[in-house]
Amino acid sequence: SAVNNAKENTKMKKHNPAKVLAPIAAAAVIAVGGWAFANRTPTIDVSKYMTLSADGYNTVGKLNIDFDTDKLEQDYGKQITTRFKKQKNLKDDTYGLSSLTASLYDGYEADLFAETCATGSADKTKGLSNGDVVTYTWDDNSDEAEEAFGVKVKYTDITYTVSGLASVNTFDAFDGVDVEFSGISPDGRATVNSLPTAAEAQGLYYTLDENSGLSNGDTVTLTVHSNRDDFSDCIDKYGAMPQATEKTFTVEGLNEYVTSADTLSDSVLVSLQNQAEDVFKSYAAQRFSNGQTFKGMTYLGNYILTPKNKDSWGDKDRIVLAYQVTVHHDYTSELNTTYDADDSFFWYITFNNVSKDADGNIASGLNDYDTPTTFVKIDSGVQKYSFSSSTETWEYYGYASLDSLYNAAVNQYVENYNHQDNVA
Repeated sequence: SAVNNAKENTKMKKHNPAKVLAPIAAAAVIAVGGWAFANRTPTIDVSKYMTLSADGYNTVGKLNIDFDTDKLEQDYGKQITTRFKKQKNLKDDTYGLSSLTASLYDGYEADLFAETCATGSADKTKGLSNGDVVTYTWDDNSDEAEEAFGVKVKYTDITYTVSGLASVNTFDAFDGVDVEFSGISPDGRATVNSLPTAAEAQGLYYTLDENSGLSNGDTVTLTVHSNRDDFSDCIDKYGAMPQATEKTFTVEGLNEYVTSADTLSDSVLVSLQNQAEDVFKSYAAQRFSNGQTFKGMTYLGNYILTPKNKDSWGDKDRIVLAYQVTVHHDYTSELNTTYDADDSFFWYITFNNVSKDADGNIASGLNDYDTPTTFVKIDSGVQKYSFSSSTETWEYYGYASLDSLYNAAVNQYVENYNHQDNVA
């Protein structure tokens, strides 16, 4: 019937709730997924934007390091800009990037990201040859990237094999060039005698890595330069470049300061001892009077002083020879009382700036010396006059004890000098 047909149509038009909710749920999932995808933290592989290359000539090539900020801008520019501004809104100063810095880079946030988070260094940037392998290592700026830009970064070291550098003719830039050494070790000096024989080398210049404070056995490196680091000016003019740009020289032939017992050769010590005896004998001949006879002097050992500050202008060494001097006294007073005995005291001589030559013989310092300026008194105990209790005495430049000598010759200099004591 018509009524029944109407009821059937009504039944057919009723919707299944599950069928209605399913599309809505699906749409919600898509919306949430889209939001999550749009807001997930991107990871930027900075290595994809770095290119290493080399140019110039073989053996003197230069490394080129190029970061493609244009490509970075295309790939991540909008995300970097949006997230950087969002991070800036959270705090006034983000990883040292002030508001002023941010305003200066407005519209160039990708460049700021590259300068801040895509930094590193190569293990070799010049003097490159074909076949050299260069490694570029990234600085770890992960924290900066997340704090300032709201992104993550991936760092992968880059290796590059040099190729394609042009080869040129070479010449010996060191033929006719020598290094001369002068002075006294360890204060030797080096100078360059640059008279290169090669015509191609006439416009070049030479430098030393060290030219002072040198000791025998040290090495110095001589480097040849042109007005351009890659010698391209030399190549343009002569069609050639130096075969080698460095040459090493060994310091030798310098006289040497005596700075230890090991460097105090037997020959030098004998020369110093002979001079010491001559100095004292001369003093005795001039100052001793009747009744005073020089009997001899016993060598006790030496003290070697060296400056604590090697750059000081003082003596480079001080060699102190210590002696015990014996003098015979023969005296008869007006009271006919006699004194006939040997007496001794301590004396030193300090030789300054003593050096030796390659054969171990003394080269300097023999005539640069100091001796005591204070007196030691020897009392005979013999009364000189009947009307006075005074006794006969003699005075000599020197000291009554070895300790007194040590204070004068060594201790007073310890502020500025180290010392090695070789006295028993």
